[in-house]
Amino acid sequence: MNTDSLFRFDQVLRSKALGGRHFDWVHWDLLKRNAELYGEREAFVDSFYGIEPAKRRRRTWRQAYREVNAMILHLLDHAVPRGSVIVSHLPNSIESAYLDMVTSKMMMMHAGLNVDLGKSETIGVVKKLHPSVAVIVSEWHGRELLEWYQEAREWVPEMRILVLPRDGEVLPSGVESLLDYLDFGIFDRYSESDLAYLRTDPLAVHELLPTAGTTGVPKLSKRTTMDWYHVHSVAIAERAGHNLYDTRLLIGPLSGGSGRLWGVHTPLYTGGRSFYLTEFDEKTVLRLTAEEKVTIWVWNPALITRVVTHEAFSADAIKTLRLVSYSGAPMSGEVIEKLLRNGVPSFNVYGTSEVGGCMGPILPGISREHLVQAAGVPFEGFDVPVIDAEGRRLPPGEVGEILIWNIHHGYWDSPEESRTTYHELGDGDPWAGYQHTGDLGVYDAEGYLRVVGRKKDMILRGSQNIFPKEIEDHLSPHPKVRDIAVVGMPDPVLGERVCAFVVPQPGVEPTVEDFAAFLNQHDVAKFKWPERVELLDAMPLGPGGKIQKMKLREMIQQKLENE
Repeated sequence: MNTDSLFRFDQVLRSKALGGRHFDWVHWDLLKRNAELYGEREAFVDSFYGIEPAKRRRRTWRQAYREVNAMILHLLDHAVPRGSVIVSHLPNSIESAYLDMVTSKMMMMHAGLNVDLGKSETIGVVKKLHPSVAVIVSEWHGRELLEWYQEAREWVPEMRILVLPRDGEVLPSGVESLLDYLDFGIFDRYSESDLAYLRTDPLAVHELLPTAGTTGVPKLSKRTTMDWYHVHSVAIAERAGHNLYDTRLLIGPLSGGSGRLWGVHTPLYTGGRSFYLTEFDEKTVLRLTAEEKVTIWVWNPALITRVVTHEAFSADAIKTLRLVSYSGAPMSGEVIEKLLRNGVPSFNVYGTSEVGGCMGPILPGISREHLVQAAGVPFEGFDVPVIDAEGRRLPPGEVGEILIWNIHHGYWDSPEESRTTYHELGDGDPWAGYQHTGDLGVYDAEGYLRVVGRKKDMILRGSQNIFPKEIEDHLSPHPKVRDIAVVGMPDPVLGERVCAFVVPQPGVEPTVEDFAAFLNQHDVAKFKWPERVELLDAMPLGPGGKIQKMKLREMIQQKLENE
């Protein structure tokens, strides 16, 4: 088992001193509580077997508790070791959420992988983690996952492969059906009360969160219930105002930090109902919102933007919607404003996969400016300074790099990278234990942080610094723009110039001249205006739904070289 960790117990004490809330429960304990309090209330719905109403699977809190317990007892009956790793490679499904509850009770570790990972990356993760169990689908959009995992047994021969089968799917020998692990026949031999023998520990590493994209073996950040749930998700759920009467629609994948936050942690803590959408489509999101009386959309700005800017979007389609909760990236001011015009505020969470969401807005009495432009106010249990190039904490009004501190463990089996990421290098660094985000930000006098851009994305045009997010915020309301991303393009004289990649509204093609006139009307300095516009059918997105600006920079560089 991997034991290298940056965790020290004094981190818990510091988190508490910063106001962090610490409890003695883990995920399974909340599931048990909800089953007792809200037993017949609907908890989870998914579209794994189809989007039509008759094919949607529905589970109450009591049913979910029973199925999770059956899975635990089946794993114990098969002598799956406590403390070992389970890898899941599933599209959005109820079982994917179950695995967090199962492993929290068994003191196992769960790594939920994005279904868009390729073969080499998938096998690389398996070789790195040596899981005792892999829970997968046989195939996903041409990716032959079952073949890959069978091949990976060359390095991990003891790995059990459990498949969540499609209707009528026949599984080959050497592979088990996940549905067999939900069989209630196990209760003929074991009682649910026997689970009292399994003691849980909120300080035990429980979730392994992938922190990279679909290329290269992802880094896996080690998280516990205390640092990832108590300090992070509890604060988010309470400040965002999620409650027992909500139905949240998870638009993006359950794998990764945002998926676990909005798809597992929030519903477990606050109750209510969650719908796990297996295949994203804008019209489907709007249809489900009406049919399932959805009150909250949860996911990231890229997918939410696609829904809000779609031609099918209307006030009638979202009449039950009361809140949009998002994380992973900033959302354009125009999208936030459009939702507000329909009576729907947006709640942003800013943070990283390594240390979690560290801040969000305070919605009661919030100003329109803070709602549209600010990342938020730090959550209790975190320290989020802004520092200058010399490492000095900056006062409000000054731009610098954003650092984040929370309880931390580092990456799985990457001790040097862990120490580098958290600056724990033994050299007297005053910010040892803090993650340097690479984001540039500035606090205002009211304690709100505004993220102005990425250090690596900042465009240096001659001697002028240009923050792409500022230009994106100015141009996102343009009537010809559906989605926009600004990057620097190489220039032999000035070093860089501004290039705007645009997904246009149907039937129009915005030009450099269109943007120049628009920005001139808004008194934006001329050196910030885009000097080239590239039109796209869709933005290149990573597995978490973030726009991949590196790909955009590569695209424009290749075009310039070809020209």
